[in-house]
This record gives sequence, C-alpha cells and structure tokens, in this order.
Amino acid sequence: MAIMSALITLLVLAGLALLFGLMANFVFKRSSPVRRAAYAAAALAILLSIPAYVALLSAEAPAVSLAAIAVGTAILFALAFPLALLITRRKPAPADQSVFD
Repeated sequence: MAIMSALITLLVLAGLALLFGLMANFVFKRSSPVRRAAYAAAALAILLSIPAYVALLSAEAPAVSLAAIAVGTAILFALAFPLALLITRRKPAPADQSVFD
C-alpha cells in the first residue's frame, strides 16, 4: 500500500508540474523555456511546502525542522523542473530581443 501511495503522490506532482508549466507558457510568454520551467517548478515547490512551514512555525519547532522542510522544497523543485520543462519547450514563444538570457 505504501508503494501505491508513493506512486500516486508522484503522479499528482507530475500532473501539477505539467499544469504549472502550461500556465507559465501563458504568463511568461517572452521568457525562455528554461526560465518558464524554473518559475513553474519554484511556484509548485513553494505552494506545496507552505502548509509544512505553517505547521512548524505554529508549533514553534526548532530551526533544524525548518531546514529539513527547506531541503524538501529543493527536492520538490528538482522533481518538478524536468516535467515543467517538457511543457514549456512544446510551444516556443518568439524571444524578446531586449532581454538577455
């Protein structure tokens, strides 16, 4: 049962990463695909870890616990980035010549 719940969790994360990548295509049309994927993955990782931060801060947990959640946020970012990059590279927008990437 634990394996099934882990797989379902990864599938939900994958679906959300793809959704956030699609939204980043519309919001950041002029940015490069890599930057749009980074924005999408960062937004997803932060939004998924906010409840953990709130719970730890309200319980006045030690700083080590907050650092552990920060590491978890970085891991979520690393898992979501390649999936968001799949969607953001699908429809390349014309590059803005005034922005250096």
